[in-house]
Amino acid sequence: MRRIIFFAKNMELGGVEKALLSLLNRLADPQTEITLVLEEQRGALLGQLRPEIRVEEHRVSRGGFAPLRKALNFSRRMLWAARHYRKYDFSCAYCTYSVIGSRLAQYASGNSCLYVHSDYAASLPDEADFRAFFGALRVQSFESLVFVSNESRASFLKVYPELRTRCHVINNLVDDDAIRARAAEPCPVQPDGGAVFLFVGRLEEESKRLTRMLEAFHIAHAANPSLRLWILGDGKDRALCEGLIESYHLQDAVTMLGAQPNPYPYLRAADCLLLTSEYEGFPVVYTEALALGKNILTTIRVSDDAIDIADYAVLAEKNAQAIAAAMLAFEKAPCSPPDYAKINAARLRRLDDLMKKREQKG
Repeated sequence: MRRIIFFAKNMELGGVEKALLSLLNRLADPQTEITLVLEEQRGALLGQLRPEIRVEEHRVSRGGFAPLRKALNFSRRMLWAARHYRKYDFSCAYCTYSVIGSRLAQYASGNSCLYVHSDYAASLPDEADFRAFFGALRVQSFESLVFVSNESRASFLKVYPELRTRCHVINNLVDDDAIRARAAEPCPVQPDGGAVFLFVGRLEEESKRLTRMLEAFHIAHAANPSLRLWILGDGKDRALCEGLIESYHLQDAVTMLGAQPNPYPYLRAADCLLLTSEYEGFPVVYTEALALGKNILTTIRVSDDAIDIADYAVLAEKNAQAIAAAMLAFEKAPCSPPDYAKINAARLRRLDDLMKKREQKG
Protein backbone atom coordinates (compact mmCIF):
# COMPACT_ATOMS: atom_id res chain seq x y z
CA MET A 1 0.00 0.00 0.00
CA ARG A 2 1.43 3.34 -1.07
CA ARG A 3 0.75 6.24 1.30
CA ILE A 4 0.74 9.77 -0.13
CA ILE A 5 -0.29 13.11 1.37
CA PHE A 6 -1.11 16.50 -0.18
CA PHE A 7 -1.36 19.94 1.41
CA ALA A 8 -3.48 22.90 0.24
CA LYS A 9 -5.33 25.96 1.59
CA ASN A 10 -8.93 24.89 0.91
CA MET A 11 -11.07 23.42 -1.87
CA GLU A 12 -12.81 26.53 -3.15
CA LEU A 13 -13.60 27.12 -6.84
CA GLY A 14 -10.14 28.17 -8.03
CA GLY A 15 -7.99 26.81 -10.82
CA VAL A 16 -5.41 25.31 -8.46
CA GLU A 17 -8.13 23.63 -6.43
CA LYS A 18 -9.85 22.20 -9.52
CA ALA A 19 -6.52 20.85 -10.72
CA LEU A 20 -5.89 19.26 -7.32
CA LEU A 21 -9.35 17.67 -7.38
CA SER A 22 -8.67 16.04 -10.77
CA LEU A 23 -5.26 14.80 -9.66
CA LEU A 24 -6.38 13.27 -6.37
CA ASN A 25 -9.40 11.55 -7.90
CA ARG A 26 -7.19 10.09 -10.63
CA LEU A 27 -4.55 8.88 -8.14
CA ALA A 28 -7.09 7.17 -5.87
CA ASP A 29 -6.94 3.40 -6.31
CA PRO A 30 -6.96 0.31 -4.06
CA GLN A 31 -3.16 0.36 -3.80
CA THR A 32 -2.92 4.00 -2.73
CA GLU A 33 -3.93 5.63 0.54
CA ILE A 34 -4.42 9.37 0.04
CA THR A 35 -4.65 12.07 2.70
CA LEU A 36 -5.45 15.71 1.96
CA VAL A 37 -4.58 18.25 4.65
CA LEU A 38 -6.24 21.67 4.36
CA GLU A 39 -5.64 24.85 6.30
CA GLU A 40 -9.40 25.33 6.17
CA GLN A 41 -11.64 22.33 5.57
CA ARG A 42 -14.11 24.12 3.34
CA GLY A 43 -14.96 24.63 -0.31
CA ALA A 44 -17.49 23.60 -2.93
CA LEU A 45 -15.08 21.06 -4.41
CA LEU A 46 -14.81 18.99 -1.22
CA GLY A 47 -17.97 17.08 -2.11
CA GLN A 48 -16.45 16.03 -5.45
CA LEU A 49 -13.49 14.21 -3.91
CA ARG A 50 -13.70 10.43 -4.06
CA PRO A 51 -14.94 9.11 -0.70
CA GLU A 52 -11.82 7.04 0.01
CA ILE A 53 -9.67 10.20 0.13
CA ARG A 54 -9.12 11.18 3.76
CA VAL A 55 -9.48 14.92 4.44
CA GLU A 56 -7.98 16.55 7.55
CA GLU A 57 -7.60 20.12 8.75
CA HIS A 58 -4.51 21.81 10.10
CA ARG A 59 -5.79 25.25 11.00
CA VAL A 60 -3.35 28.10 11.40
CA SER A 61 -4.07 30.84 13.97
CA ARG A 62 -3.78 34.28 12.35
CA GLY A 63 -5.15 36.75 14.87
CA GLY A 64 -4.63 37.80 18.46
CA PHE A 65 -1.42 38.49 20.40
CA ALA A 66 1.48 37.76 18.02
CA PRO A 67 3.87 35.93 20.42
CA LEU A 68 1.05 33.72 21.68
CA ARG A 69 -0.16 33.05 18.11
CA LYS A 70 3.32 32.04 16.97
CA ALA A 71 3.81 29.79 19.97
CA LEU A 72 0.45 28.12 19.37
CA ASN A 73 1.13 27.53 15.68
CA PHE A 74 4.62 26.22 16.43
CA SER A 75 3.33 23.77 19.04
CA ARG A 76 0.62 22.52 16.68
CA ARG A 77 3.18 22.04 13.92
CA MET A 78 5.57 20.15 16.19
CA LEU A 79 2.79 17.91 17.48
CA TRP A 80 1.74 17.15 13.90
CA ALA A 81 5.36 16.41 12.94
CA ALA A 82 5.80 14.06 15.89
CA ARG A 83 2.76 12.07 14.81
CA HIS A 84 3.47 12.02 11.07
CA TYR A 85 7.24 12.23 10.66
CA ARG A 86 8.33 10.21 7.58
CA LYS A 87 5.04 8.34 7.68
CA TYR A 88 4.33 8.74 3.96
CA ASP A 89 5.98 7.49 0.78
CA PHE A 90 5.35 10.81 -0.95
CA SER A 91 4.23 14.24 0.22
CA CYS A 92 3.24 17.24 -1.88
CA ALA A 93 2.86 20.91 -0.96
CA TYR A 94 0.39 21.59 -3.75
CA CYS A 95 -0.49 25.19 -2.87
CA THR A 96 2.76 27.06 -3.54
CA TYR A 97 2.11 30.00 -1.23
CA SER A 98 1.17 27.88 1.80
CA VAL A 99 4.14 28.10 4.16
CA ILE A 100 2.64 25.66 6.64
CA GLY A 101 1.86 23.21 3.83
CA SER A 102 5.52 23.27 2.81
CA ARG A 103 6.69 22.65 6.36
CA LEU A 104 4.31 19.75 6.92
CA ALA A 105 5.16 18.18 3.56
CA GLN A 106 8.85 18.17 4.47
CA TYR A 107 8.10 16.49 7.80
CA ALA A 108 5.74 13.92 6.26
CA SER A 109 8.12 12.27 3.81
CA GLY A 110 11.73 12.10 2.74
CA ASN A 111 10.30 12.28 -0.78
CA SER A 112 8.62 15.70 -0.69
CA CYS A 113 7.49 17.77 -3.66
CA LEU A 114 6.54 21.42 -4.17
CA TYR A 115 4.11 22.36 -6.95
CA VAL A 116 4.72 25.79 -8.51
CA HIS A 117 1.60 27.08 -10.26
CA SER A 118 2.68 30.58 -11.24
CA ASP A 119 5.60 32.47 -12.75
CA TYR A 120 6.75 34.16 -9.55
CA ALA A 121 9.47 36.14 -11.32
CA ALA A 122 6.69 38.27 -12.78
CA SER A 123 5.06 39.04 -9.43
CA LEU A 124 8.38 39.20 -7.56
CA PRO A 125 10.80 40.85 -10.04
CA ASP A 126 13.30 41.79 -7.33
CA GLU A 127 15.57 38.79 -6.76
CA ALA A 128 15.73 39.43 -3.02
CA ASP A 129 11.92 39.23 -2.80
CA PHE A 130 11.92 36.10 -4.97
CA ARG A 131 14.47 34.43 -2.71
CA ALA A 132 12.60 35.53 0.41
CA PHE A 133 9.38 33.95 -0.92
CA PHE A 134 10.94 30.60 -1.76
CA GLY A 135 13.24 30.76 1.25
CA ALA A 136 10.19 30.89 3.53
CA LEU A 137 9.08 27.64 1.87
CA ARG A 138 12.56 26.11 2.42
CA VAL A 139 12.59 25.27 -1.26
CA GLN A 140 16.01 23.63 -1.12
CA SER A 141 14.66 20.96 1.23
CA PHE A 142 12.27 19.51 -1.34
CA GLU A 143 13.28 16.38 -3.20
CA SER A 144 11.49 17.60 -6.33
CA LEU A 145 9.79 20.71 -7.68
CA VAL A 146 7.03 20.52 -10.28
CA PHE A 147 6.22 23.50 -12.50
CA VAL A 148 3.11 23.76 -14.66
CA SER A 149 4.90 25.66 -17.44
CA ASN A 150 8.30 25.81 -19.07
CA GLU A 151 8.35 29.57 -18.48
CA SER A 152 7.87 29.37 -14.72
CA ARG A 153 10.61 26.72 -14.46
CA ALA A 154 13.00 28.85 -16.50
CA SER A 155 12.31 31.91 -14.32
CA PHE A 156 12.96 29.89 -11.18
CA LEU A 157 16.23 28.46 -12.47
CA LYS A 158 17.62 31.92 -13.17
CA VAL A 159 17.67 32.38 -9.39
CA TYR A 160 18.21 28.77 -8.27
CA PRO A 161 20.33 27.15 -11.02
CA GLU A 162 21.74 24.66 -8.51
CA LEU A 163 18.30 23.00 -8.24
CA ARG A 164 18.02 22.22 -11.97
CA THR A 165 18.03 18.43 -11.58
CA ARG A 166 15.12 18.59 -9.13
CA CYS A 167 12.89 20.72 -11.39
CA HIS A 168 10.27 19.14 -13.66
CA VAL A 169 7.53 20.50 -15.93
CA ILE A 170 4.35 18.47 -15.48
CA ASN A 171 1.14 20.40 -16.05
CA ASN A 172 -2.17 19.57 -14.42
CA LEU A 173 -4.33 16.64 -15.46
CA VAL A 174 -7.41 17.42 -17.52
CA ASP A 175 -10.65 15.51 -16.99
CA ASP A 176 -11.98 16.42 -20.42
CA ASP A 177 -14.81 13.86 -20.34
CA ALA A 178 -16.17 15.40 -17.13
CA ILE A 179 -15.76 18.92 -18.52
CA ARG A 180 -17.79 18.08 -21.63
CA ALA A 181 -20.44 16.26 -19.59
CA ARG A 182 -20.89 19.19 -17.21
CA ALA A 183 -20.83 21.68 -20.10
CA ALA A 184 -23.91 19.96 -21.54
CA GLU A 185 -26.05 21.30 -18.70
CA PRO A 186 -28.29 24.29 -19.61
CA CYS A 187 -26.60 27.69 -19.48
CA PRO A 188 -28.55 30.18 -17.33
CA VAL A 189 -27.66 33.07 -19.65
CA GLN A 190 -27.73 33.25 -23.42
CA PRO A 191 -26.01 35.54 -25.93
CA ASP A 192 -28.12 38.55 -26.87
CA GLY A 193 -25.84 40.27 -29.35
CA GLY A 194 -22.68 39.62 -31.26
CA ALA A 195 -19.58 37.70 -30.18
CA VAL A 196 -19.43 36.83 -26.47
CA PHE A 197 -16.07 37.03 -24.72
CA LEU A 198 -15.80 35.21 -21.40
CA PHE A 199 -13.37 35.86 -18.54
CA VAL A 200 -13.08 33.07 -15.95
CA GLY A 201 -11.00 33.52 -12.81
CA ARG A 202 -10.49 35.28 -9.52
CA LEU A 203 -11.35 38.97 -9.61
CA GLU A 204 -7.89 40.15 -8.65
CA GLU A 205 -6.28 43.13 -10.34
CA GLU A 206 -2.59 42.48 -9.72
CA SER A 207 -2.25 39.43 -11.96
CA LYS A 208 -5.51 39.41 -13.95
CA ARG A 209 -5.42 43.09 -14.97
CA LEU A 210 -9.19 43.58 -14.82
CA THR A 211 -8.79 47.28 -15.59
CA ARG A 212 -6.98 46.40 -18.81
CA MET A 213 -9.72 43.95 -19.78
CA LEU A 214 -12.54 46.42 -19.22
CA GLU A 215 -10.72 49.29 -20.91
CA ALA A 216 -10.11 47.06 -23.94
CA PHE A 217 -13.74 45.98 -24.04
CA HIS A 218 -14.86 49.62 -23.70
CA ILE A 219 -12.80 50.52 -26.77
CA ALA A 220 -14.02 47.51 -28.77
CA HIS A 221 -17.65 47.97 -27.76
CA ALA A 222 -17.59 51.61 -28.85
CA ALA A 223 -16.63 50.40 -32.33
CA ASN A 224 -18.98 47.40 -32.30
CA PRO A 225 -21.88 47.74 -29.80
CA SER A 226 -23.02 44.15 -30.45
CA LEU A 227 -20.04 42.70 -28.55
CA ARG A 228 -20.67 41.16 -25.13
CA LEU A 229 -18.45 40.36 -22.14
CA TRP A 230 -19.26 37.83 -19.42
CA ILE A 231 -17.19 37.89 -16.24
CA LEU A 232 -17.33 34.65 -14.27
CA GLY A 233 -15.70 34.63 -10.86
CA ASP A 234 -15.45 36.54 -7.63
CA GLY A 235 -12.74 38.09 -5.53
CA LYS A 236 -11.47 41.12 -3.68
CA ASP A 237 -11.61 43.40 -6.73
CA ARG A 238 -15.21 42.76 -7.73
CA ALA A 239 -16.15 46.32 -6.74
CA LEU A 240 -13.40 47.63 -9.01
CA CYS A 241 -15.00 45.81 -11.96
CA GLU A 242 -18.47 47.03 -11.10
CA GLY A 243 -17.25 50.61 -10.82
CA LEU A 244 -15.53 50.48 -14.22
CA ILE A 245 -18.57 48.92 -15.86
CA GLU A 246 -20.67 51.80 -14.56
CA SER A 247 -18.17 54.51 -15.49
CA TYR A 248 -17.83 53.10 -19.02
CA HIS A 249 -21.64 52.77 -19.29
CA LEU A 250 -21.34 49.07 -20.14
CA GLN A 251 -24.17 47.77 -17.94
CA ASP A 252 -26.06 46.41 -20.96
CA ALA A 253 -22.99 44.77 -22.51
CA VAL A 254 -21.13 43.26 -19.54
CA THR A 255 -22.64 40.55 -17.34
CA MET A 256 -21.17 39.80 -13.92
CA LEU A 257 -21.86 36.11 -13.32
CA GLY A 258 -20.19 35.66 -9.93
CA ALA A 259 -18.56 32.41 -8.86
CA GLN A 260 -20.28 29.36 -10.33
CA PRO A 261 -19.95 25.73 -9.16
CA ASN A 262 -20.25 24.69 -12.80
CA PRO A 263 -18.58 27.22 -15.13
CA TYR A 264 -18.61 24.96 -18.18
CA PRO A 265 -22.07 25.74 -19.62
CA TYR A 266 -21.02 29.41 -19.72
CA LEU A 267 -17.78 28.48 -21.44
CA ARG A 268 -19.70 26.37 -23.96
CA ALA A 269 -22.17 29.20 -24.67
CA ALA A 270 -19.49 31.89 -25.11
CA ASP A 271 -17.57 32.38 -28.32
CA CYS A 272 -14.11 33.11 -26.97
CA LEU A 273 -12.20 32.84 -23.70
CA LEU A 274 -10.59 36.19 -22.83
CA LEU A 275 -7.54 36.54 -20.59
CA THR A 276 -5.73 39.86 -20.21
CA SER A 277 -3.39 38.92 -17.36
CA GLU A 278 0.02 40.33 -16.56
CA TYR A 279 1.36 36.93 -15.48
CA GLU A 280 0.18 33.34 -15.01
CA GLY A 281 1.61 29.86 -14.60
CA PHE A 282 -0.38 27.80 -17.07
CA PRO A 283 -4.03 28.81 -16.57
CA VAL A 284 -6.30 25.85 -15.87
CA VAL A 285 -9.01 27.65 -17.84
CA TYR A 286 -6.85 27.27 -20.97
CA THR A 287 -7.11 23.50 -20.74
CA GLU A 288 -10.84 23.69 -20.00
CA ALA A 289 -11.46 25.91 -23.03
CA LEU A 290 -9.41 23.62 -25.27
CA ALA A 291 -11.37 20.59 -24.03
CA LEU A 292 -14.53 22.31 -25.30
CA GLY A 293 -12.94 23.41 -28.58
CA LYS A 294 -13.18 27.09 -27.67
CA ASN A 295 -11.24 29.96 -29.18
CA ILE A 296 -8.87 31.86 -26.86
CA LEU A 297 -7.74 35.48 -26.92
CA THR A 298 -4.97 36.11 -24.42
CA THR A 299 -1.98 38.18 -23.40
CA ILE A 300 -0.23 35.15 -21.90
CA ARG A 301 1.86 32.78 -23.97
CA VAL A 302 2.91 29.69 -22.04
CA SER A 303 3.95 26.17 -22.87
CA ASP A 304 4.14 22.99 -20.86
CA ASP A 305 5.23 19.40 -21.31
CA ALA A 306 2.72 18.88 -24.15
CA ILE A 307 1.10 22.14 -25.29
CA ASP A 308 2.24 25.54 -26.56
CA ILE A 309 -0.77 27.83 -26.24
CA ALA A 310 0.42 29.81 -29.27
CA ASP A 311 -0.68 26.85 -31.40
CA TYR A 312 -4.29 27.40 -30.27
CA ALA A 313 -4.79 31.01 -29.17
CA VAL A 314 -4.74 34.53 -30.59
CA LEU A 315 -2.00 36.37 -28.70
CA ALA A 316 -2.26 40.11 -28.03
CA GLU A 317 0.17 42.61 -26.56
CA LYS A 318 -0.43 43.65 -22.95
CA ASN A 319 -2.24 46.90 -23.68
CA ALA A 320 -5.90 47.80 -24.07
CA GLN A 321 -5.64 49.03 -27.66
CA ALA A 322 -4.05 45.79 -28.93
CA ILE A 323 -6.58 43.66 -27.09
CA ALA A 324 -9.48 45.75 -28.40
CA ALA A 325 -8.17 45.41 -31.95
CA ALA A 326 -8.01 41.63 -31.54
CA MET A 327 -11.57 41.56 -30.19
CA LEU A 328 -12.82 43.54 -33.17
CA ALA A 329 -10.98 41.23 -35.58
CA PHE A 330 -12.23 38.08 -33.85
CA GLU A 331 -13.81 35.41 -36.02
CA LYS A 332 -14.90 32.10 -34.59
CA ALA A 333 -12.68 29.28 -35.88
CA PRO A 334 -12.80 25.50 -35.38
CA CYS A 335 -10.46 24.25 -32.66
CA SER A 336 -9.72 20.56 -32.20
CA PRO A 337 -9.00 19.58 -28.57
CA PRO A 338 -5.60 18.10 -27.71
CA ASP A 339 -5.38 14.36 -27.08
CA TYR A 340 -5.84 14.64 -23.34
CA ALA A 341 -6.00 10.88 -22.80
CA LYS A 342 -2.45 10.57 -24.14
CA ILE A 343 -1.28 13.71 -22.35
CA ASN A 344 -2.75 12.64 -18.99
CA ALA A 345 -1.20 9.18 -19.26
CA ALA A 346 2.25 10.67 -19.88
CA ARG A 347 1.89 13.11 -16.97
CA LEU A 348 0.75 10.38 -14.61
CA ARG A 349 3.77 8.26 -15.55
CA ARG A 350 6.11 11.12 -14.76
CA LEU A 351 4.37 11.86 -11.46
CA ASP A 352 4.51 8.18 -10.58
CA ASP A 353 8.26 8.23 -11.18
CA LEU A 354 8.59 11.10 -8.69
CA MET A 355 6.44 9.27 -6.15
CA LYS A 356 8.64 6.19 -6.44
CA LYS A 357 11.90 8.01 -5.74
CA ARG A 358 11.91 6.95 -2.12
CA GLU A 359 11.33 3.30 -3.07
CA GLN A 360 14.13 3.45 -5.63
CA LYS A 361 16.54 4.90 -3.05
CA GLY A 362 15.54 2.27 -0.54
